Amino acid sequence: MSLPIESVQPQFTKTLREQNTVVVCATTGSGKSTQLPLWATEHGKVLVIEPRRIACTSLAEYVSTQSESKLGEKVGFAIRFEGKFSEDSQVIYATPGVALRWFFDNKLADFTVVMLDEFHERRWDMDLLLALLKQAQSHKLIVTSATLNSQKLATYLDAQVIESGGVLYPVAEYFHAPEPRAMPHKEQLEQRVFSACQEALINCDGDILVFLPGKAEIQACLSKVKSLPAIAIGLYSGCSPKAQQLALAAHKERRIILATNVAETSLTIPNVTCVIDSGLERRTHLRLGKTVLGLDAIGKDSAKQRLGRAGRTQAGICIRLYGQHAPLIDATPPEIQRGSLTELVLASGCATEGVSSLHFIDPLPERSVEVATQQLRKLEAIDARGIATELGKQLYPLPIDFEFGYVISKLNSNALRQAAIDLFSVLSVPARVYQLPNDAERQTRLNTLFPYGSDIEVAISVVRGGAEDLVDITPDALQEAQQFSAHLRDHFSLPSLDKAASFNHDNLLLELASLIPNWVYINKNNRRHGFNNGQSEVVLSNHTRICENAEAVLVLNTFSLAGKGTKQAKTLAMYNAALTKKQLLKIGIGNEVLHAAYVDDNVLWGEFITFYGEEALSQTTKPLNTPQDTISALVMLILNNTLFIGLANQIELKISYTQLFYQYHSRDISLPTVEGFLHQKLNILGIESYEDIALIDEQDLQFDEVESWELDPFIDRFPLFWSIPELSMSVNYNFKGKRIELTYIRGARKDAPKKWELPAWSGFKIRYRRASKVVDVI
Repeated sequence: MSLPIESVQPQFTKTLREQNTVVVCATTGSGKSTQLPLWATEHGKVLVIEPRRIACTSLAEYVSTQSESKLGEKVGFAIRFEGKFSEDSQVIYATPGVALRWFFDNKLADFTVVMLDEFHERRWDMDLLLALLKQAQSHKLIVTSATLNSQKLATYLDAQVIESGGVLYPVAEYFHAPEPRAMPHKEQLEQRVFSACQEALINCDGDILVFLPGKAEIQACLSKVKSLPAIAIGLYSGCSPKAQQLALAAHKERRIILATNVAETSLTIPNVTCVIDSGLERRTHLRLGKTVLGLDAIGKDSAKQRLGRAGRTQAGICIRLYGQHAPLIDATPPEIQRGSLTELVLASGCATEGVSSLHFIDPLPERSVEVATQQLRKLEAIDARGIATELGKQLYPLPIDFEFGYVISKLNSNALRQAAIDLFSVLSVPARVYQLPNDAERQTRLNTLFPYGSDIEVAISVVRGGAEDLVDITPDALQEAQQFSAHLRDHFSLPSLDKAASFNHDNLLLELASLIPNWVYINKNNRRHGFNNGQSEVVLSNHTRICENAEAVLVLNTFSLAGKGTKQAKTLAMYNAALTKKQLLKIGIGNEVLHAAYVDDNVLWGEFITFYGEEALSQTTKPLNTPQDTISALVMLILNNTLFIGLANQIELKISYTQLFYQYHSRDISLPTVEGFLHQKLNILGIESYEDIALIDEQDLQFDEVESWELDPFIDRFPLFWSIPELSMSVNYNFKGKRIELTYIRGARKDAPKKWELPAWSGFKIRYRRASKVVDVI
C-alpha cells in the first residue's frame, strides 16, 4: 500500500539535492518518519532525532523490517543505555539527549544528513539542536512537522516547505459534558472513560484509542475497562516492550489502547477508528525558578491531532470528554517558555561559545536565562562568558541531573560517592523503583533493618539488591536504576555494584546538605505541615518514612503540581532524610542576624539569631568585636532611644522635609532611611568599637544634605504637621496638582479647620480628611 508521503518524493529529492535545508509538513501516519530518512541516504549517513524513546525503537524496528535487514545493520537506534547500530548503519534513530552528547563529541561528523522529526512538539532539546545545527551549517538538514504552521520555521531556516496533506477520512465528533463550555477535568475520569468505551464498542468497529494525561491515569482506567470485551493496553514512556508491541501491531481482537501524548503524533497505531479524548495532558510550568508539572487542558492544536488518529484508514468517531465550546488555548507554548533553562544553558556552554551565541527560533525568556546562569555559575559549571568549565563539560554528558553529577564529583570519599551514585540512580528513573510496604509486619522489619528512618538508606539498599522482601519492587524500574549505577560507577572509576562499599549515613547526609544547601527544608510548624528553604515550600509525600514533626529534612526529589496562580504550586517531598537544627548549625547552614543590642558594664553585647527559611535555628549572646557588628548595634541603640535620645526622630523628620524640598523643586533624588543614614555616617566617622562613641556627639550625626538657610524657610512654608487648638493634623502635598490634604491625628475638635487657621498656602486646593470623610477647607 502506498503512503501519502510518496507523492512528494521527487520534490523532496530534488530540493535536498539542491539545498541544505528542507521543511516537510505532513500529517502523522503519512510515512514521513520512515521514508524521508531512506530517501536521504543517497547523500550519506542519516541521523533521525526523535523526541521520544518509544518512537526511536519502534521506528527503527519497522524501517529495518521494511529494508529487509536485521535491526542494527542498515537501520539502528540509540537511546539512553541502549543502542543497536554499527559503523555501516545508514540510518540511526536517536533521542535528543543522545544526539546532543554526540554533537559535543564531534559535532555529528559521522552523519551527512540530520533530520529533526516531530519538531512541532517544541521540546527544549529539539529547539537547542536546531539552533546548533543552524549555527554549524555542516549538515543537510530536514525538519518535519505534523502541523501546517511551518512558515515561521521555514523563514528561520531560510528553507523551502514541502507539504504532504495525506488522506483523512470523516470523523464525527461527540461531546460528553454537562454544558458546551465545560473544560476538561479529572473528576470521575475513570468512570467517564469507561462509559465512553462502552459507547464506542457499540457504535464503531476497529480499535479505540484513549488519550490520558499520564501513567497514573492510564493504570486507573485500565483497571476499570478490563471488564469490557476488548484487550486493554497501556501505552506510555517506560511501558514494557510487550505492551508496546501489542499496541503498535495490528491485532485480530478489538483493543482499547490507553495512551499519553506519545500516541498523538510520534507513533502510528493501526486500525484505530475511535478516539476518546480526555482533553488533559501533563505539561511543564515554571514556578519560583523551577520546572513543575501541571495537569492542564490541551490546546486546540493537540485536539486536532488527537481527532485525526481516528480517520487514517476509514471514517471514525471522536468522543470528547469536555464541552464543544470549551475555551482551549490555541497552541501549547514551547517548552523553553515554560520551564527551567538550566540544562539548556549548560548544554549551550558545552557545545558553543555560550547560550548568547545561539539564535533560537523563539527568543529565550531573559529571566529564565538569568536564573539558570546564576545557578550554574554558583556550581562552577560555566564561566562568566557562559562557556562550560572543565567541570561543566564533565557533568553535562552524564545521564543524570547536573546537580547530582556535581555532588558526586565533590564528595570527599569513594564510599560516599558510591552511595550517592546508587541513591541518584533511583531518583533518575522516571518510574517509581519501589514502594514502601503497607502491612505492619514488613514495616516493623523495615524499621529494624533501617534504623535511621530515612528514605535514603532504603533507596541505596534497594539498588544494591537488599530489602527486596520488605518493599514492593518495580522490576523494570529497578533494572534501569541499576543501569544508571553501573554507568556512573564506570564513569567515576568506582567498583561495580556487587562490590559496593559500606558508608556512614550521617556523613552522607551532612555532605549532601553542605554541597547543595537548597536541598535542606526546615519545619515551619504550620497547619499545612510545610517545610521551607527560604525559596519554596514542600509537604511530605505519603511515600516517605519521615515524620511531620522532624525539625528539618534533606529533600532529594520532589513532585510539583502547578497551581492556578503564577506562584502557586503544591510540591511533595518524595525522597527524604530527617535532620536536626544542631546538624544544620554544624555544617554552617543558616544566616546569623543581629536581633538586639544592649550595654552592660560598659561592654556592648549583641543577641544573635541564626535563621534558615525564616525559622530560628539558634539564639546566642556575645560581646561585639567587629566594626560591622558594632555599628549595627549602635544604630539599634540610637533607633530605640537608648543612645542620643530623640536623635532618630530628628533625623527622620529632616529626611522627610528634604525629600519634600526635592519634590517641590522637581528633583528626582532618592534619600536613605534613618537606619541607612546612621550606618553610613558611623562608617564615615570611623567607629570601630563601643568606646569610640564617646568621641562623637549628636551634631556629628545630623542629616544636613540641604543647607539650613535654604531648608528652614521651606519648612516654615510647608510644614508636615500642623496644630490648632484641639486639633493636630498631618499634611500631604501634591505640588504638581496644586493640592494639599490635611489628615486628622488627634484632638477633640469635630469640624474642619478654616483657611485662616492654616499657613498661607496660596494657589492650593485644600481638603481635610477624618476617617472616611473628606471635606473642602474654606
